[in-house]
Amino acid sequence: MPTEVFEKIVDDLSGIPKSHPLKITLSRINEPLLDRRLEYFHKLIAARLPNTKFTFWSNGTLLREGIFEWMAGHKGSTLVVSLNAVNEADHIRLMGFGLKRVLKNLDYVHRLKETGAFDIGVNLVAPWESVEQAEEVETFCRKRWPLFFVALRPFFEWVGESGKGDEYREETTSQIGASTEALSFACAQWFDLHILANGYATKCCIDESGYTYERYNCFTNNALDVFSLSRDLRDALPDRSHVSGCEGCRHLG
Repeated sequence: MPTEVFEKIVDDLSGIPKSHPLKITLSRINEPLLDRRLEYFHKLIAARLPNTKFTFWSNGTLLREGIFEWMAGHKGSTLVVSLNAVNEADHIRLMGFGLKRVLKNLDYVHRLKETGAFDIGVNLVAPWESVEQAEEVETFCRKRWPLFFVALRPFFEWVGESGKGDEYREETTSQIGASTEALSFACAQWFDLHILANGYATKCCIDESGYTYERYNCFTNNALDVFSLSRDLRDALPDRSHVSGCEGCRHLG
């Protein structure tokens, strides 16, 4: 996303009352720390929207000395690391690269936590595949990094053109008897605004493609006006099974 467009969207959001608490995450199907503007973007948001808490995401590859420590300056925020496996073979299968560098980097983050130099929460998140795998992840992480929080989540497929993740999701959710009751729920995602790098809003956090209608383009429309387009969902809270694009989703995020 061009810097000037990012700044324009932050300016749009400054129309929100300063007293209103916000949570902002700058990531979507990427490694956020690859963008050298990331620190500047967060400083800009903190200055314009002072009641904001951040959720930082990383796959762990760039949590190296001198790259991420600035995050600790945003008190009340959280660093979430997608640690998709704790053994080499599974990590390569899921992520396409080895685990050694990630473990080394997380050791460094934990040392900072121990000294109080990185005083924000650190969460490790892994996909749930089986009881044995979940126990392996939890035991490994809690023993090696006792100051980190560990969580496992169901697999999900991306909503969009690729459908990536659907095979894993079907396989793993069948093992835990995933309920279809979620289809009768509304969704918390309707209360969030998700914007892709191309400027278009998306339906939710797992929508990889986004809307294509011009009225959803935050480059050319005020971001708050784009958010207002989904107000009917927030007011009515219908069963997702009756909402186009949401009708088959069992994700509870």
